[in-house]
Amino acid sequence: MAVPRSHIRDHMVWIAVMDLVCLIVGTSIGSIMRFGQEEIGPYVFEHVDGWVILFSSVLLANYLAGGYRLQYTFSRFNLVVTWLFSLVFAMLILSVTSYAWFTLLLGRGVLFLSLAFYSVISLFLKLFVYKALFRSDLFLCRTVVVGTGARAREIRRMLEGEWVLPAHKVVAHVRLVGGGAREADRYTLEDGVAVVDSTADTFEALVRSLGVNLIVVGLDDPDEAARFVLGLRRLRFGGIEVLTPLGAAEVYSGRTPVNLINEEFLLAVSMESDLPAIARLKRLVDIVVSAVACAVLAPVALAIAALTKLTAFRSPVLYSQVRVGRFGTTFRIYKFRTMREGAESATGPVWAGDRDERITGLGRVLRRFRLDEIPQFINIIRGDMSLVGPRPERPELVAELQKAIPFYSERENIMPGLTGWAQIRYPYGSSVEDAARKLEYDLYYMKHLSLGLDLQILLSTLQIVVFGMKKEG
Repeated sequence: MAVPRSHIRDHMVWIAVMDLVCLIVGTSIGSIMRFGQEEIGPYVFEHVDGWVILFSSVLLANYLAGGYRLQYTFSRFNLVVTWLFSLVFAMLILSVTSYAWFTLLLGRGVLFLSLAFYSVISLFLKLFVYKALFRSDLFLCRTVVVGTGARAREIRRMLEGEWVLPAHKVVAHVRLVGGGAREADRYTLEDGVAVVDSTADTFEALVRSLGVNLIVVGLDDPDEAARFVLGLRRLRFGGIEVLTPLGAAEVYSGRTPVNLINEEFLLAVSMESDLPAIARLKRLVDIVVSAVACAVLAPVALAIAALTKLTAFRSPVLYSQVRVGRFGTTFRIYKFRTMREGAESATGPVWAGDRDERITGLGRVLRRFRLDEIPQFINIIRGDMSLVGPRPERPELVAELQKAIPFYSERENIMPGLTGWAQIRYPYGSSVEDAARKLEYDLYYMKHLSLGLDLQILLSTLQIVVFGMKKEG
């Protein structure tokens, strides 16, 4: 499904252009150092195909890995991983192309120097320049929030959050009033922001006079928006971006709130989903990556198995459990055992918390770094699961959650995953409220599913494996 246009996505173009400039400058310096100024022209002309493939590969890799998303860029770990991925991807493409064409597209010396200088320039800008640049007035997003209630205040806090870039400034809340023009344009100040009264007739002129880039509808009563929908459409076609509460939640928090959707919305999402088109490619990636992971992680798995046996010799190494898969079918999932044997014999199926006393000392470490889930690569190869998707739950908990949370069964329409958007955005949950919030991230993933998003989730999961589970979503 195509991601809706937003000013945040528009700034991806700025970062991509800056990255292209870094490539041009880096390769120019590298070529001059390798050949000198006199020979650089002929060399570039003779190897133009190699330069085009190199530039395209780096830009494509950065885009797929999320390197042109501003919020993603400012995580140093994500920055380094994306940089390494782009270099490896570019080298792989060049190698395959050179092999296919029976010619060396770029010399090793000039390629090494070019990528080295590109890396230094690009990493310097992203580490020390981009954040200040996109917090400056040059890229400031002036915003109007329609409404003054709880939802409008929540939207303002979200928009002006520390990690929202480019920086946003709510210049006014617009409060809709009835009556004639005399009641319009009155204003008060609340928390340092003007609250301006407006009628449906004066709304369009008022917003234009404020010189804003973005309008976010934050009314507690959705039916109230019908009074000024004509003005919103005119402003949108006039070049000012308009976001509904649902659109704002998806753009700024990466989730689809359950209280803002209905059956008609879910039907539209299912009709526009790209899953049928990419399902086979996604399955191929699952098999190849899982097979490689099994081979690479075999020593780690053997070490975990040995430690598990040493800590509890008579207990099994693996733990299996029935989970709900795609379309409600059940399968048996495998994990390294992290709890005492028979931990649920007295309580029955319950959620595991962060400080669950049933978890062993070794199990706590395995859970923190997700190492207990290594055996699930076998589930992926068998076709029970995918690398990325909603986490499969136990049938007993699913039955309980379907009664308590609207649209909970919707997540069963795609293959469950080893990791997922909810897992990297939200910590371990142990309540119905946590499950509801995770569902909102799962619904967002279903709506915006793509191989690029899968790659970003896998890279973020790598961060959890290396540094441990994040405490906050």
